[in-house]
Order: sequence, then C-alpha cells, then structure tokens
Amino acid sequence: MEHRVTIKEIAAEAGVSTGTVHRALYGKKGLSEQTRQQILDLCARRGYRANSAASALKRSALRIAAAFPGPQEENSYFYGSVWHGFRRCMAELDDYNLEVLELPYYPGTERGQAETLNACFEQYGGKIDALLTIGPTEDTARRAVQRYSSAGTPVFFACDDAEGCGRIACVQADHDMAGRIAAELLSAQLSPGDAVLLCAGDAHTPSHYRMAAGFEAYLRENSVPLTLVRADGYHDKQELALRLRRTLAEDARISGAFSVSARLSVLLADAVAQMGRAGQVRVVASDLFGETVRNMEEGLVQNILYKDPAQQGYLAARLMGDFVLRGIQPPAGVHYVESRVIFKSSLAYYRASGAVCP
Repeated sequence: MEHRVTIKEIAAEAGVSTGTVHRALYGKKGLSEQTRQQILDLCARRGYRANSAASALKRSALRIAAAFPGPQEENSYFYGSVWHGFRRCMAELDDYNLEVLELPYYPGTERGQAETLNACFEQYGGKIDALLTIGPTEDTARRAVQRYSSAGTPVFFACDDAEGCGRIACVQADHDMAGRIAAELLSAQLSPGDAVLLCAGDAHTPSHYRMAAGFEAYLRENSVPLTLVRADGYHDKQELALRLRRTLAEDARISGAFSVSARLSVLLADAVAQMGRAGQVRVVASDLFGETVRNMEEGLVQNILYKDPAQQGYLAARLMGDFVLRGIQPPAGVHYVESRVIFKSSLAYYRASGAVCP
C-alpha cells in the first residue's frame, strides 16, 4: 500500500511544530509569509493533503452549484475553458464530501441563466451550500441570484461582476486594463492618420463595455493620432457580420482592429478575410481557442489578448471552496486574473501548456 504522508512528517522535515503546519495550511495568523510558503511548497512536493478532508467526510455532503453558459457551439470559445478550470478545482477537492451540481444554461433561450437558477433553487428547496455563476446582466437573472444570497447561500462570480446580488467575491480579468493593452499595442503598430476598428460588443455586458471603454480611454488620454471606428452589437450575428464587411470595404483607412470578445473575434477575422484585407488590417483578437489560433496561423490575426478564462473559473471555484470548507474569507471582493498578449511565435508555449480550448 502506498505510504500516505502525515502532518507529523511534514512538520519534522520543515523543522516546525504540527501546529505551525496547520496554521500554514489554513491561512491562520502566527507565522511569516516566507515560512508559510516554505511549508506549502513542501506539502506540494510530498503530495500531502490536509486531513480536513477526513473531517469533512463526517459531515453531510455540501451541495455546490456551478452555472455557466453551456460549452456548445460559440459558447465553447470562452466558456469551455471556464468549465475546464472549474472542474480542475473540483478534482483537487475530490477528497471532500461535495455534491457538485453543474448547471449549463443557454442565453436567449427558455433555459437561460434565470430559468436555470430558479429551477435549481426550487428543486432543492433553496438548500444550496454555495453558488458559482457569471455575474448576471439581466434583471430576471439578477433576481434569481438574489434568491440564493437572501436564503444565506454564499454566492461567487466568475468572468463578470454584478452589483446588488450579495455576492462574496468575483474573479475576472481587469477589463479596463485589457482594453488599454489592446489600444497600446495597436497604437505602436499603426501610422498617424490610420483608422482603428473597435468591435465593442454588448452594451449591457460589463466585460464588453469596460474593455471598450479602456480602449477608447487609452487613445484619448494619450492623444493617439488614430481615427476610432466603433462597431457595436453582439447578439444579431448576421447583421453585425454584414456591417463589419461594409465598414471594411468602405473605409480604406482602417489598418487595425480589436474585438472585445471571443465570438466577435471570429466574426472580425471572417470579415477581414472576405473583404480581402488580410495583411492590411492588423487584428487583435480576444481569447485563445481553435478558431483564433487558426486565424493567427493564416495571417488573419496578429495578436491574441488572452484573459485566461480557465484560470478565472479555477480561482473562483477555489475561493468558493476555501470559504465553505475552511471558512477562509476571500482577501478582496474582486480578484483579477492577468491578461497577456500572445504572438504567433509564442503559440507553441500555449499549445504545450494545454491552454488552447479546442
């Protein structure tokens, strides 16, 4: 039988007491951050798992619900990675007595976020020990989330925040900063007098409008000599695709473009290809998945702004798990995941790391 490392062995190897190991594992006060990190690193190397899992098994199962858009078709571009990150965290918590409810929902249908959350609440009589979902943008979904928080269910958000829902914490990209990064990148690549096309997305989705606002703010605050051409819209795919093609055909000044979302990035690259503007328009796409990778390899996309949706899902689940299992309060109401710029020459790294969502 494989030997299971004990807390006494960890303490002996670290040269500390078992009480110090316990404080390091559960984020308690009474030791330096350096000592805490050394103990945590040792636990990771030795494969030690805190025996709080054993005590959790003595309790009744904790019921955790996760509700994200179903990872089918265009939703898979971004939310497939969010689901992957959530499941990775749940796998790490496999020793705990958890009942995990996965609640995929489909925006714009009868199985939207509000309907899915309300059905779960009613099915279990409100007896949900924690909820992780996307910050709602519609009033009906906001009220559905409020049912949980009002019933005492700890609520956590990933990807988009929302006020007035009683959530404990949200994990997301810094959307304003992401928009500024894209604007700075294109500003360095385009010439004075050029125009830049901004696919600004949905005016009601925080990740969209805050990224667009950051993009515009960078151009304005730095007096960048580029003409901004803004294309709003998100839900009517055919109308937006037609408008993008028309804009690219009619305005020869457009030499750069940025899309605030994964779905819009595909539409933008398609429009550039169909209008014969490949190589003439430098495109910064959002998020890393099969289509953006292929578009980069084919020269339709020059850079990808990677907001690491898998890490957003993972960290949100981790904060939720720490809260309900160990009583650890998140250090802040909003936790930001770093956004990174990907070049064609760095694609191999992201492929090897498993970051590319199929």
